[in-house]
Amino acid sequence: MQVLKESVRNSIVEGAIAEFFNHGFQKANMRRIADNANITVGNIYRYYINKEELFNEILLPAQRAIDDLESFDKKLHVTKIDSQEDVNQLVQYVINVLKPYTREVFIMIYNSEGTHYQQVKAQLENLVVEKINSYYPRQFDRYFLTVLAQSFIQAVLHVFRENVNNIRKIQEYITQLVVYFFRDIDKRMF
Repeated sequence: MQVLKESVRNSIVEGAIAEFFNHGFQKANMRRIADNANITVGNIYRYYINKEELFNEILLPAQRAIDDLESFDKKLHVTKIDSQEDVNQLVQYVINVLKPYTREVFIMIYNSEGTHYQQVKAQLENLVVEKINSYYPRQFDRYFLTVLAQSFIQAVLHVFRENVNNIRKIQEYITQLVVYFFRDIDKRMF
């Protein structure tokens, strides 16, 4: 029995991330993953049963990071977005949680069709609805919050897609979007 090497596993993961990033899950090809990792296809199958197992191993840490965002307000002690400090603290937290997984989050959002990861956008939209609803109980109709959350997340994802390799730009634009969408939201409604 041959020993599996961590360096080979890491090469496979890096090659697979590049492949899923460029081609998505459906069009990803194990031959290209092997080429990216400078190994044979057969060697990949010594480490992973199939493409799905490899995909899940790559995205699971990013999914856990996104799940962790649901408790940001408890960790930051934020109850409303009332000041620039609240916004900066919130955005910095989100960036710190997701920064190690920018390519993986991109894959989940844009290149995971046909997998359970394609629900991440809806998960983020629901998170926004729940947080606004908890900050301003019974002030907003749930349908309105859903539309607002969808608009906000779509804007965030656009920024993310256009700046996936520039975390500073992502942070800057998300800060502006949070202020635009949510600052004084309770005072802007007639």
